[in-house]
Amino acid sequence: MIGLGKWQLDISVPMLKVQPILTIADNNGKYEFTVDASGFGVTPAINLVNTVEEGNTLKVRAQVPMLNLGDIEGKITFEGVHCTGEVNVPMLGKITVKGVRVG
Repeated sequence: MIGLGKWQLDISVPMLKVQPILTIADNNGKYEFTVDASGFGVTPAINLVNTVEEGNTLKVRAQVPMLNLGDIEGKITFEGVHCTGEVNVPMLGKITVKGVRVG
């Protein structure tokens, strides 16, 4: 499994910049994601639909019930203590993600 640990992400969308903490965990051989966006008073549930490892890149399809937008697809590449990627969110489009390991 790749990318396990805590990652502080930098996410910029029009008129908003957030820095949530993404935790990627091993739950009996299956990926588990949690996001702490407590600065905004939310910790949304993430239901993973599918995860695929390709080298040091993790491709993910998930649903976030709080957003109720259908499947969200993304990919994130891990290189040492840094990660980069993009997330395609219905009605918002592609969002660039950068991060650093914090735990």
